[in-house]
Amino acid sequence: MRKLKLSCLAATAIALATPVLADDVKVGVVVSTTQTYAFVGVPLVNGMKLAADEISAGNGWGGNKVDIVYQDNRSDKQEAIALITRMAESENADIIIGPIATSEAMATGPVANSLKIPMFTTATSPAVLEAGPYIFKSTETADAYLAPVAEQVISMGPKSCFVVTIRDNEGYVRQRDVFRASLEKAGVNIVGDEGILAADTDFTALSTKIVSAEPDCLFVTAPPEQAANIIIQAKQAGLEPDTILAGDSGAGSQKFIDAGGSAIEGTIFPASFVADSSESAAAFAANYQKAYGNAPDLWAATGYTMMQTVANAIRNAGSDVTRDSLRDAMAATKDMPIVMGQGKLTFDENRIPHMGGIAMMIKDGGWAKP
Repeated sequence: MRKLKLSCLAATAIALATPVLADDVKVGVVVSTTQTYAFVGVPLVNGMKLAADEISAGNGWGGNKVDIVYQDNRSDKQEAIALITRMAESENADIIIGPIATSEAMATGPVANSLKIPMFTTATSPAVLEAGPYIFKSTETADAYLAPVAEQVISMGPKSCFVVTIRDNEGYVRQRDVFRASLEKAGVNIVGDEGILAADTDFTALSTKIVSAEPDCLFVTAPPEQAANIIIQAKQAGLEPDTILAGDSGAGSQKFIDAGGSAIEGTIFPASFVADSSESAAAFAANYQKAYGNAPDLWAATGYTMMQTVANAIRNAGSDVTRDSLRDAMAATKDMPIVMGQGKLTFDENRIPHMGGIAMMIKDGGWAKP
């Protein structure tokens, strides 16, 4: 029954599409399923494949013949550039899904825009959209999705906070800036602001700084396992057990939970996907669990939503599906039913997605409302 309800969600959007003549369409997927950003890429691709299977079963491509090619850029932006260029020039792809990180998207965006091929990235920073009109992002801006987290932390009454971020990734820096600004506006004193590198593993010196600052709050924006490691080492160094912990969306991933264990209990994070938020979200979660043997995280839901968004654009791109008609159809996406956020996706005039979100926390190895 749940699967039927999920199929009905896709059918709603299909019914709104104008019937078109069949066309051959190629979708290129360039995301990292190995190395640093694999924690995003693996569930992202799983979600895409689940969506693609359901779309194909329901004739959700609008009668078009769609070929999807998946490539791993191994968390390397030069590899992403090469793959996207090859997809556009040699393989005649009509649209690209990916890459993952803001740093990768900042490097590939100008390339995709110059080749006039739509690129749909998970990058968090809105700066990626400045490359040109062919660039789209699946994530809301940090201003939107971190606001509930900051509000929740502020409501807990901290007088001070220590923030840690990946300094060589603009997306993480942006998240730090938004969270820090929100707390400062509320009168919370920032007693430490430290940058680290994505490759760092030894946080002994950093942990000493954190503990010495005696913060009421610790905010870490970094890849899940690294963020968990920072918290673990800080607690081993003497961080007070009642310190408020907060992070980015990666703190909701299973990798963060597995790596952090009891040390990360209570961490507050932004959630764009909650499995019991709607019937369609619950149906997706059940189907994903059946297909892959584990519950879907944010990125699995994001991949599912991204493939549905591309399918919606393909259906509405007209009788001749081209890169330009797909770009226009993507930009026109409005109130499309999705399993994330508040249940509907709309791109504004700046190609920024809007879907809504909620603050959640880690409790007993799972998610709970604060």
